[in-house]
Amino acid sequence: MQLEKPPATRPQSAKCFAPRRLGHVNLYVSDVDRAYEFYKNVVGLNESYVQPLNRAAFLGNNNTHHDVALIDVHGPLGQGKAVGLNHLAFELENEVDLVAGYEYAIATGTKFARTLDHDIAHSVYMRDPDGNMNEVYADVIKDWRSARLGIVTKPKPKWAPGMTVPSRNRNYHVEPDLMRVEGAVFHPRRIVHAALVVTDMNKALEYYTGIVGLQPVHGAVGKQFVVLGGTCGERNLSLFPAGTGRPPGFHHAGFQMWNEEELTSSLAKARELGMKIDLEISHPTRRSAFILDPDGFRIQFFVERDRSLAMTGEIDSDLALYLN
Repeated sequence: MQLEKPPATRPQSAKCFAPRRLGHVNLYVSDVDRAYEFYKNVVGLNESYVQPLNRAAFLGNNNTHHDVALIDVHGPLGQGKAVGLNHLAFELENEVDLVAGYEYAIATGTKFARTLDHDIAHSVYMRDPDGNMNEVYADVIKDWRSARLGIVTKPKPKWAPGMTVPSRNRNYHVEPDLMRVEGAVFHPRRIVHAALVVTDMNKALEYYTGIVGLQPVHGAVGKQFVVLGGTCGERNLSLFPAGTGRPPGFHHAGFQMWNEEELTSSLAKARELGMKIDLEISHPTRRSAFILDPDGFRIQFFVERDRSLAMTGEIDSDLALYLN
């Protein structure tokens, strides 16, 4: 029997998908318990849910179901993997856009690594030209926090686009009640962007604009760096060319702070606790501070100042890497 489904409509002409924003970053870590404590008590993210059998943890502040996922390389999901980036995840408007984008991508020759049903979201996975994995997903229920909370052990059902009728519902929350981890060192609003160093800027830009469907916010082919964003108008992904002292791969994840006073207070508390601040930059466009997690991942806490593109264009790429 053929499923009756809403007609597939292209979210963007000549693009497979059209993400709203970066949803989360998923990391392979060497010790999930140690990483969990760091992202809760230092970064300031609440537990969304954990999977003890898989040695995996998911943390966020209620903006979406999680801002960060942690997968232990010694557990079933991380076995055979090295510590590093698992994937970047981009959120779509709804499931109809996900299915339409997937079908269009398949028709244009895009290869997908897998498709998954996460109970609260449906997702498709593919790799960029450097092999970095991307997840493109749509929430399929509105009350995702109560649906996937605490300890989760049940297996995920099989799913692929076309198996179920896709929904047009926008299941993300426009103005969620954000949570706060009292006693944590930092108190970010949420994750906003990630930075990648790539081997071929032209290929990376073609992939992230033409397939993933992000839009250039600053820069273009031939520029020192490119900043891309989703339909929410944020700076969600920065691409920088590899070079001397700048190896290809995941560079950092950026968390937006509430204001400068909050960032100043958090940095003072970090220093009181003897924590090392890896780098701090005060610039007219943005104030940024970096710390390293237990596995050496760079975590950026930032506050926007002047987002003028003209001012951003004057920044040297080595400095821009730490400001975007």
